[in-house]
Amino acid sequence: MASFSHERVYAKGEVIFHEGRPSDSVWLTIEGRVHLLHHQAEGRVQASCVMTPGETFCCLPALDQGIYPATAVAATQARVLQVPHHLFQEMMKSSPGLLQQTLCVFTGRLRQVEAKGCMIHDPVERRVAQALLALRKKFGDSIPLTRQEIAELAGTTVETAIRTISRFQQEGWVRSSRGKVQLLQPDSLSRLSS
Repeated sequence: MASFSHERVYAKGEVIFHEGRPSDSVWLTIEGRVHLLHHQAEGRVQASCVMTPGETFCCLPALDQGIYPATAVAATQARVLQVPHHLFQEMMKSSPGLLQQTLCVFTGRLRQVEAKGCMIHDPVERRVAQALLALRKKFGDSIPLTRQEIAELAGTTVETAIRTISRFQQEGWVRSSRGKVQLLQPDSLSRLSS
């Protein structure tokens, strides 16, 4: 696999691939953070996923050879592995264990997308709390994302995210500083999000 895959390094803000373009690879985050973004018609950006080391991204096109469903951007300097579709397909055919793991990852991501689609009509406080709790699974109680990035994940404006996080801070649930949100009372956020 290593001889056919390509390790690539991207600077913060650099685009790895664009939404709507033909896909040719499965990607794995080795170091850094990659965000999957959707650019909406009215100019807003919606983040669908935050990928951290060890996570694959944009795998679904590997099954149907379709287009990339999002734009991948290095949110920090990122080192990624690019695995060509044909190699990924061969590996799945020759390894039932990899196929099973791949299907579990795919179905987990589809569940997240379905849940996110359902939450779009939820109050913004609930959406921000849900975004923070989802990020907690990746980063623990110290979330290294800006309020802009959290707004993109929650499907709201940065101004609304700032107001909401400030309210959470007044309640004593979080502590917010530049480029970081510390969860102090995740149980309170859980009650709000459910």
